[in-house]
Amino acid sequence: MIDATELLMDADMEKILLATYNVPRSASEISEKYGIPIAVCFRKIKTLKHRGLLVIVEKLETGKGKAVERLSANLENAYVFYESGRVKVRFTVVLQMVEDFRMRYERASSAYRNAERIAIESNQH
Repeated sequence: MIDATELLMDADMEKILLATYNVPRSASEISEKYGIPIAVCFRKIKTLKHRGLLVIVEKLETGKGKAVERLSANLENAYVFYESGRVKVRFTVVLQMVEDFRMRYERASSAYRNAERIAIESNQH
């Protein structure tokens, strides 16, 4: 199962998925282009691969005998939009778990809205 909460609250994971949506990239390319520290990038990539959201599309051998993986987001659609002064991202996962992802997202959104409402109400009293 996909833990949508973690994905939706993690800017680095969003950047990695967006970076690999149309163009396969290596961890070092993602790190350099999107300003994610390389160790963080590898850790987030490992999580995304484990959840089936990133797939290896190519393995290249470097001159130093190491393999470099080029990764692609396992997404059907990605939407980037601006709402309430913030850039937001929505994506459709190419997995059997799309419905689970949607339900988890809706629960996370609802919890966030409720917490925000409670905070506003408590500040008004």
